[in-house]
Amino acid sequence: MRILMVIYMVIPVFIGLLLILSFDEKIPDTEGGKPEGIEKIFLKTASYIFRRFVERNRLFLKSHGRRRVRENLQKLDSEADVQKRLGDYYIKKISVVLIIVFLGSLLSLLSCFSSRRNTSLNTEGEVLRSDYGKGDKKTQLVAMDEEGEKLGAFNVSIAEKEYSEKESEELYKEMLKALSQEILLENKDLRHVKSDLKLPSQLKGYPFEISWKSDNIDVIHSDGKVMNEDIFFETSRVLLTANITYRDYEWENDFEITVVPRDFTDEEIIKQEIEGNITKIEEETRTKDRFMLPANVEGINLFWQEATDENSIMILMLSFIAAATIFIAGDRDLTKKVEYRRRQMILEYPAFVSRLVLYMGSGMSVRAILKKFANEYKAHIKEGGKRSFLYEEILKSCNELESGVPELNVYERLGVRCGSQQYARLVTLLSQNLKKGNSEMMALLREESDKATIERMSYARKLGEEAGTKLLVPMILMLLIVMVVIMIPAYLSF
Repeated sequence: MRILMVIYMVIPVFIGLLLILSFDEKIPDTEGGKPEGIEKIFLKTASYIFRRFVERNRLFLKSHGRRRVRENLQKLDSEADVQKRLGDYYIKKISVVLIIVFLGSLLSLLSCFSSRRNTSLNTEGEVLRSDYGKGDKKTQLVAMDEEGEKLGAFNVSIAEKEYSEKESEELYKEMLKALSQEILLENKDLRHVKSDLKLPSQLKGYPFEISWKSDNIDVIHSDGKVMNEDIFFETSRVLLTANITYRDYEWENDFEITVVPRDFTDEEIIKQEIEGNITKIEEETRTKDRFMLPANVEGINLFWQEATDENSIMILMLSFIAAATIFIAGDRDLTKKVEYRRRQMILEYPAFVSRLVLYMGSGMSVRAILKKFANEYKAHIKEGGKRSFLYEEILKSCNELESGVPELNVYERLGVRCGSQQYARLVTLLSQNLKKGNSEMMALLREESDKATIERMSYARKLGEEAGTKLLVPMILMLLIVMVVIMIPAYLSF
């Protein structure tokens, strides 16, 4: 237990040390605005870790995952500083992992501390009782020998602190009533008890509270359960006492019970002996607030510790798993964004080519057409319209043209940024027309427009087939539900 607590404390302390070392670290830019609170603190720490231990690491630089992430980031925004965005991307992922591990270790520490705090066993080997009126409690104790070997686990019921004999006499008076026929159940008589007894807490028709006590709980528990399989004697006699109370009155009646037990192994005898000693000590010290557990049984020295039910190690493991999952899932999300951009670019291609052919047919140059498209897109965004990946690239191309980049280079770079076969064909036509001139340019563009429309229809058909495949599992589940709804009434009708 102490080792676990040390482990749980080392993790937040280590992260706290990193927080101190990264105090002057610069916070990277984030898409959601300026970070605040815990996010700001852990972004600094993540930046410190990345700059000091990851950024120049050879394994990281040669990793396939880093290259894939870099390519995806470049596809999403080719004009941005890819190296900077790559660093910001990994810093953000590291910060999320740090937050999860830090919080997980704190929860594990609190869980471990809570389980130790709610103990019924003090450092001197004494069991602590609940005070008057606080109710009974149960605990699980583990007995160990001198070498630390576990001898057995024992479920111990600890009654609340009871009043002394003098106090009991002031609260109660004794009563007596026989319950011989009520407690038998399936047994023929009290001299041949083979199954559980019925020990009611109340008799119907009587306003009495009944409690039971056995002089040998190893044979018969106070709830009437007969432990005849745990006794190694041929027969065992137990004195079962019924304590009947009504307000300040109390009666007692004794029942002599005979039980036949089974054979018992040496290991079970030792465990039985320990349980008997615990019960005896616990009963004899009910007027005290604590009692000492047995230190020696059958020549074996006993050492005790309480078995605690705490899930701190599980919380820590789950936090590490969650952190690793989120770290890996970040690359998948980036890949999905790139795939979504590619699909949208393909879907927008036919309309773009058709508009290009239309304006070129009216006598406008490609440069003027792109500028017109860019101005229309700016106005569209200003009015709150939806952004377009294609027209974002066209807007970048117009900016390049205005900054003096050669027109041929602008078209080639546009094709590279768009990244699909359709745009590569279009850019090739525009580049050839610009280099050599082509009298059949309009005819080729119209042919490209028709081809793009056919490809768009084929692509839409492919997406529809994919959607149908995804709907297959829900359809099967619905079919099963319908079959159950039909078959159950038909089965019940027979």
